[in-house]
Amino acid sequence: MKRTDLQAYAQAKVDDSILLLNHHRWSNAYYLAGYSVELALKACIARQVSTDTIPDKAILNGVLSHEYGKLIGLAGLKGDLKEAQDANADFAANWGIVSEWSPDARYRGCAAMEAQLIVQAIMDPNSGVLPWIKRFW
Repeated sequence: MKRTDLQAYAQAKVDDSILLLNHHRWSNAYYLAGYSVELALKACIARQVSTDTIPDKAILNGVLSHEYGKLIGLAGLKGDLKEAQDANADFAANWGIVSEWSPDARYRGCAAMEAQLIVQAIMDPNSGVLPWIKRFW
């Protein structure tokens, strides 16, 4: 996948999650919102891959992961994440909310508040997770 495709898919997923929120489809809104972060992190990883080299096997295997911690590491953002959390308590709280997401969310129900919180934590223009990731993709 191209980095620009991953970026577009990440934005589309979060946009769709907002539509779903507006139609009270809490569980699907929650799932797609979290999925947008996964795709955005994969766009950051794609930025590091050169077209004329074969990536390290760990990167190839790791990019298939759905775990934000692994993806943050592969994207080279561990230090930047720590700095952002230390500098901005609101961002740290938003990251805490978002980091609870897993792809298993598609198999469970979700309350309105939980869906609204994750979308807000991702989209907050000042302290949101997606605006932060976009700085690196």
